[in-house]
Amino acid sequence: MKTKYYLIAISSLFATLFAVDAKAQEKRPAHLGFLYPLSTNGLRAADYSNDVSIHALTGLSGGESGLAIYGLGGFIKGNATGFQSGGLWLSVSGELKGLQVAGLVNQARQASRSVQVAGLVNRSKEASGIQLSGIVNAAASFKGAQLTGIANFSHQAKGIQLSGILNLAEEVNGIQISGLVNKAKTVKGVQLAGLINIADSSDYPIGILNLITDGEKRIGISVDENLTQLISFRSGGSRMYGIIGLGSNFTYGDLPYAMETGIGIKLSDSKRFRLDMEASNVWGTNFKKWGGYSRTGIRLLPVLKLSRNLQLYAGPSLNYMNTQNPKGRDLAKLKIWDKNQMNTFKAIHWGFNAGLQIRIQ
Repeated sequence: MKTKYYLIAISSLFATLFAVDAKAQEKRPAHLGFLYPLSTNGLRAADYSNDVSIHALTGLSGGESGLAIYGLGGFIKGNATGFQSGGLWLSVSGELKGLQVAGLVNQARQASRSVQVAGLVNRSKEASGIQLSGIVNAAASFKGAQLTGIANFSHQAKGIQLSGILNLAEEVNGIQISGLVNKAKTVKGVQLAGLINIADSSDYPIGILNLITDGEKRIGISVDENLTQLISFRSGGSRMYGIIGLGSNFTYGDLPYAMETGIGIKLSDSKRFRLDMEASNVWGTNFKKWGGYSRTGIRLLPVLKLSRNLQLYAGPSLNYMNTQNPKGRDLAKLKIWDKNQMNTFKAIHWGFNAGLQIRIQ
């Protein structure tokens, strides 16, 4: 029975905290406390706004306009300006302007021209400024920067979303940068992902796979100056696209496996022709004897549209290659520069790329 009464008391306390009007009714220079309501403002702490607040464990106030430090956490029922720090959490029911630092969680109804720094989570309905967290940033709308180790969430994003794994937004006007996945509906700007970009509309997605509803997808087969054959998939928006390919080389027995990744941009487009520029890296290896073959380069590809969905392309490339293959010199036929150092052959050379592709979207 005692446990039941304790739970009722705790529930009543938190109900009181969150039911208090966000309007501060009186200004005080300082508020000192241990654990609410054991403080200089007592049970009426939510009725006062303070210039300085220092609490050993937890505290409650109607507003803060200078310095607020809480050993564990604090509830600010009105507006907060200046600097607030909590060992675990901070919650601002009004508008936040300034710097908010918490070991675990920051929460503010509206963060204007502010910086939220949290070990785990920053959460705000409206935010302008910077949200910096170890795991998650969430804002219904933000203008500025969301920076996190794992995921950023927003409905309307203006600025930059930078995360280690995932960025998720409805409307983006700016940049999404993620280690793995960016997802949005409408993007006016750039999506840069280590793996996948997903959007209904995105003109400049940069990633290996770009699943853009109003974009383009092409699958094709190509060959280069070393007769490396690749089956490639190109996917992207109306301007930029990503490239991933797998293949082999039957001419050089030491290159039985090949892989390509890259990005491309459409320079011009007409009814019968288009002009693409691509930057790519091709790896060749046998996984056994030597360190393989790597070629990084740019290529200019005129594309002839044989039909609505069938395209033929061919064009020159400029490449930098390095290899430990004893036949390395043969892999760079039109050399501009070359060097052999520590059993590794390096060269800058001209090449070409040609192929046939089918537009599937």
